[in-house]
Amino acid sequence: MAHPSLARFAALIALAAGSLAMDLPAQKPKPPKPDPALTGRLTELKKFVKDRKMTRDFPAIGSMQNLAKDLDKKNPKDVSKIAKTIGDVFKIGKVRTGSKDILYREAADALSKFGADGAKLLVKAAENKRFKDNHSLRAHIVRSVGKTADPKQIKFLLELTTRSPHNELRAASGEALGNYNKAKVKVQRDIVKEIIKAWGSLHSEANKAVSLDPNGPQDFGPQNARKTLRLAEGKWVATLQKLTGVSHSKFRDWQHWQNKNKRWSPPK
Repeated sequence: MAHPSLARFAALIALAAGSLAMDLPAQKPKPPKPDPALTGRLTELKKFVKDRKMTRDFPAIGSMQNLAKDLDKKNPKDVSKIAKTIGDVFKIGKVRTGSKDILYREAADALSKFGADGAKLLVKAAENKRFKDNHSLRAHIVRSVGKTADPKQIKFLLELTTRSPHNELRAASGEALGNYNKAKVKVQRDIVKEIIKAWGSLHSEANKAVSLDPNGPQDFGPQNARKTLRLAEGKWVATLQKLTGVSHSKFRDWQHWQNKNKRWSPPK
């Protein structure tokens, strides 16, 4: 029979060993192996997009959709290569216009799944001069930026929401900001404050008295402000409601609420 002191000593050793094992960080699982077929698939995608007759766009779309699947099961370096190649879709080949711009819309949808890496490429696409007059496409790309929920793009989205000369972009970026309901409380408060502030400027301009003298100078400011509000107001309200949990729909109500609730907290 073991001596009592020796038994206690052995028990202490076992306890210490168990505690040490619990303190050791869990080993990270090894990343999946690189896909040896990936280079060929990416080369094929670029070939589809470069087709001068633009007859391979649907195979290109199918390729992007497949490449963007199960990203968590892919090698991280492969994921980066895939994101870059899909980002290149906006830069290579003939510019698709009209209904053919579905190629770019699908590329934006795919990149929205790549987090911060996708967000950076999407911002570049939204600012690409190839699409400067296609506000509908740019709005789609901007909404995809929001879907990445990359906090580094909040400044970009707020700039569009409050300052863009294009109503579709002001509406789309305001809608995109609704994806940041998991951001830090201060960040969410800043988003809400800036949207209400921009809304206030437009509301004031839209309701400004104008001269009815047909021979006098014409002020189109109020008319333009009303156009902006017709397109953007609903999107902005949806984002404000999503971030705050408050159900107001009119500017005056939001302004009053903001003045009374500077330290509001997001809904749980």
